[in-house]
Amino acid sequence: MVADNALIHDLMNIKNQKVNYIVFRNLDNQICHSYLNSLELIINQSDHDQYFTFQAQGITGLLFTELLHKHREKIGKSVSRFPSNDVKYASRDSQSGAIMTYLAVNNGNVTLQQMADHFGYQKNYLSRLCKKLFDLDFIHLRLNIRMNLASEHLRLTNMSINEISSELGYRESSTFIQNFIKAKHMTPASYRNLYQKQQSENAHPEDP
Repeated sequence: MVADNALIHDLMNIKNQKVNYIVFRNLDNQICHSYLNSLELIINQSDHDQYFTFQAQGITGLLFTELLHKHREKIGKSVSRFPSNDVKYASRDSQSGAIMTYLAVNNGNVTLQQMADHFGYQKNYLSRLCKKLFDLDFIHLRLNIRMNLASEHLRLTNMSINEISSELGYRESSTFIQNFIKAKHMTPASYRNLYQKQQSENAHPEDP
């Protein structure tokens, strides 16, 4: 039902054996959740009759259709894992996803030349491609990836600021902190404290 979508077509024609996946975010409407709940009900049935496969496939197709509707607003490219080599003739979404996957897997700690070698492009061509796909030059694209990864580390791990800085390839943690402040308008420590405070408030809401 959705194989004519260029993004799905690229994923279905992957030749390597690595695990590839797309992370969808910001699913605020209830349609996707309703489809997922329906799938769960069907799968958990003890008596799978002859209509089980038909039902599951139908709802799965509807789920994918909804996910792919305005999908550029929903896909978390920095945390998805797109096929990351032969993307020269892939769709625009797959090209941008593969570039972001490569940068994320390497913690943004790569040069333009290293990335060009990985994809088999000339450095100047890859620089123009980044500008075309992201409306950003390579330096700022890499910086965005680093800041997104830093935010995830601050939210989801107990890594220290110095450890995160080193993980992302910064020689000096002061440079990392300066870049983070420019991107998020607060220090890494303040960002982590704010997130932890919000989590605590959500876990223990005040009585009405």
